[in-house]
Amino acid sequence: MKVSVLLKGYLVKYFEGESKRVLCFDEELTIREAVKVIGIDPESKSLGFVAVNGMRVMIDEPLKEGDQLKIYPRISGG
Repeated sequence: MKVSVLLKGYLVKYFEGESKRVLCFDEELTIREAVKVIGIDPESKSLGFVAVNGMRVMIDEPLKEGDQLKIYPRISGG
């Protein structure tokens, strides 16, 4: 299964500075499982939210062939 993954903000460090990659998985995964494969702790405070095909979704949603997954960092400021 191929999924296009876009990392936003400082999360690009998980792709060595690149923001986009196409990842291939042998089996269907949830977003949570894919995030772990990338190396991001899904429980980390640095993870903000995820979107699939332009729609914000819950992290336990399953991914499908050809999906575009965007992973956004938590934003803070003041």
